[in-house]
Amino acid sequence: MIISFDIWDTILKRKCHPEEIKLATARYIVLKYEDNLKDEYKNIYEILKKRDEIEERECKKNKEAGNDDECRILDVFKILQKEIMEKEINDISEELLREEINQEKRCIYINPEILPIFEKYKDLNMYCISDFYMSADSLQELFNYVKLPVKIQKIFSSADYLLNKRAGNLYKKAEEELGINPSEHIHVGDNQYSDIDVAKGLGIETIKMEKTEFNFIPEKNRKFEFDLDKIKKDNATFNAGVGIAPLLYFFVYSIVEYAIKNKIPTIYYQTREGETFIKIHELIKENNPFGVELPECDTVEVSRMATFSASLNEFSIKELLRLWSQYRTQSMKALFKTLAIDIKEYKQYFEKYDINPKENIVEPWFDLRVQNLFADNEFTSKVNAELKNKREELLKYFQKQKEIKNDDKSLFLVDIGWRGTIQDNLAYIFNNKKIGGYYLTLYDFYNEQPKNVYKLSFIDDVDIRDHEVGEMITLLEWIYNPGTGSVIEYQDGNPIRKAKTEEIDVVNKYIKPLQEGMFAGAKIINEYMKYHPYEAKESKQYVYELLKKTKLNPDKALIEAYYSMVFNDTFGTSEYVEKDLKLTFVQKLNIFKCRDMLRNETWKEAFLVYNNLGYLKAFMKIKSGIRKLLGKG
Repeated sequence: MIISFDIWDTILKRKCHPEEIKLATARYIVLKYEDNLKDEYKNIYEILKKRDEIEERECKKNKEAGNDDECRILDVFKILQKEIMEKEINDISEELLREEINQEKRCIYINPEILPIFEKYKDLNMYCISDFYMSADSLQELFNYVKLPVKIQKIFSSADYLLNKRAGNLYKKAEEELGINPSEHIHVGDNQYSDIDVAKGLGIETIKMEKTEFNFIPEKNRKFEFDLDKIKKDNATFNAGVGIAPLLYFFVYSIVEYAIKNKIPTIYYQTREGETFIKIHELIKENNPFGVELPECDTVEVSRMATFSASLNEFSIKELLRLWSQYRTQSMKALFKTLAIDIKEYKQYFEKYDINPKENIVEPWFDLRVQNLFADNEFTSKVNAELKNKREELLKYFQKQKEIKNDDKSLFLVDIGWRGTIQDNLAYIFNNKKIGGYYLTLYDFYNEQPKNVYKLSFIDDVDIRDHEVGEMITLLEWIYNPGTGSVIEYQDGNPIRKAKTEEIDVVNKYIKPLQEGMFAGAKIINEYMKYHPYEAKESKQYVYELLKKTKLNPDKALIEAYYSMVFNDTFGTSEYVEKDLKLTFVQKLNIFKCRDMLRNETWKEAFLVYNNLGYLKAFMKIKSGIRKLLGKG
């Protein structure tokens, strides 16, 4: 008497649908060989579809040759490679098999319900009979990986014999080799037809196992099914962070995918927000959902202030138009703050040209006093000496801390957005490098772009960018604030940071708990992504819907964090941003005052939630309805 086992859903179970294992192999092909794929196959679902077609063709061909309708995975991979590649390359079938086995290892576990059966029949010789496209050797490797607690004497795989259980022939072949009759054979499996009905029809005793069902539709933009609610707890701010975790996770996921495809060795995350983004990159590296080697990650401590002054070729009106195109009204005090230069050393020059350093000058490049000031060689020479020193200090930091110098090795940067000004500054400094930048989103550029830059954005839907992101833009900066301050300059190769005490206190109180929720949520999503392959672009619609939901129906704890905002905005304005529009009870009763304040508020839904002004929202709806009835709106 012997006992045989089916493998899938009997001895081994997966954490995903079987087709998702194949989909992971398709993604591997796209990640590694996208440049050589035919256009129609630069899509994991089209590769999966083509593979399934080839399997069906191979099964039909083998049946016509006198075998059962079975196929071998290596044969399928050889054909698949030829049909989807633009140019012929070396055979990668073994490479694809290795990747598929690795993905199986990520997803499999021993079925706990098989263990009592192992124990009950431990005195019998055990075998496996499986309809599967991998050989016995590959299946044995999977058993070894999970440390199967019993010895399987032999695996009869349909791929080795081109015979299957469905036709009954693989049972007959196994019994023939083992020299037994069906009456001496017990078979355990989950498939009602091939494991139970066919086996019983041959006189084999059977034991039925339960099959695990998964929802899987092999279509682009299929639904995400991770459950974030299960990690929420009795902490509203933490839970708000969990809710917006997909925005953070999928942004970084898309960055990593892009870097893999484009063979970028290291991604440099720019401070400050980059200090938060890199934590997701590190999570992805620690628990890799891609199945390929990932790029390295590091931070570069930069800011607009620390890089702008170093990027100027000279202190001139022409060069400063890069700044003044954005800040068309500026005082000399704000200018020197922006350049991180002590204005006290230049007091005599301002007096000489009758300029009050605190005076806000409209379009300073047209102001005659400013023109005369910049024509003063003594003044500009003194400033230029400071600018030269700042560039040397920046270069020293990059060389000393990051081993980055002005050579022809490309540089890839990440920041939150919105125009890539820091990237531009670095491009003027490292003018021998090709410098790429990846952003949450990008707006129209103020200045002509340096020739050695290219820029990409995750959120590329213009309507989402201009409405959802545009209205919540300060929130999206604030929630990623690490509370470490902003780099203002470099000294002896080290970055010098500045942070307002109030900013650090508020980050610790409101933002850190929010980020803890985001990181916890990101872990859940990353675990899900290990077993369910998606292309990064498939996450965009999910993110867009999340942004819409956040804007229209913001979480109250998220709004508390938003209105707690205090952060350094010294660049251009020499001011700190502080946001608090909490109304008193009396102010709330004044509907006209509330309406006027609402008109000036960028994110109106946040203002209503923050001040519990549900009645005003209802009033505005009624007013809007009346105007429509009267034909006025």
